[in-house]
Amino acid sequence: MNYAQHELFLINLRQQFSDIFMASKAGKDNSEHRLRAQGFIHAGELLEICGRQEVQQLMEQVHLEVFGVTIAERKPNEQARRQQALKLGDYDYFDEPAFTRQQRDIE
Repeated sequence: MNYAQHELFLINLRQQFSDIFMASKAGKDNSEHRLRAQGFIHAGELLEICGRQEVQQLMEQVHLEVFGVTIAERKPNEQARRQQALKLGDYDYFDEPAFTRQQRDIE
């Protein structure tokens, strides 16, 4: 692996993470973006262009830039939002398919 390939890979992965998180922030389905990024990361690992730790750090960095909080800090907020919706009887929150809500909670 050379430096230029590594940098190009990280630039593209950063954009993919940004696309995923921006779609999630806008309440849009990001499953297509997530699957593409997963395949891209897998290929990068197989070709030894990136490592799992480096990918995780980049994902955390982009998440912080988009949402203003870390992934760990944001997850409890989603759980609190769900509990608040139940408490208030706000069933519009649950109109979104559970699969989509679960995937958003992962990000």
